[in-house]
Amino acid sequence: MNTGWLIVFVLLNAADIYTTHRVLKQGGRELNPVLAKLFEKADPIVVMVTLKLAAVWALWYVNVYWITALACAVYLYVVVNNYYEIKK
Repeated sequence: MNTGWLIVFVLLNAADIYTTHRVLKQGGRELNPVLAKLFEKADPIVVMVTLKLAAVWALWYVNVYWITALACAVYLYVVVNNYYEIKK
């Protein structure tokens, strides 16, 4: 079981929701075109939480160490970029 990486993934996704919400409130925009379209149709928080819960379930179900670690690396990059966008 790759529980440690899954916990890191959950924490990074929570940080992504928080930082993305902050960026949007400051007038920024979502760079992912699919998410940007979904944000036009539904509340961004609801969209992000729903998609992230699905991602956590998928990683838990697949339970492959390197895939979860790679997903963590991707979300670390996203959160860091969001943080820098907030600080501009």
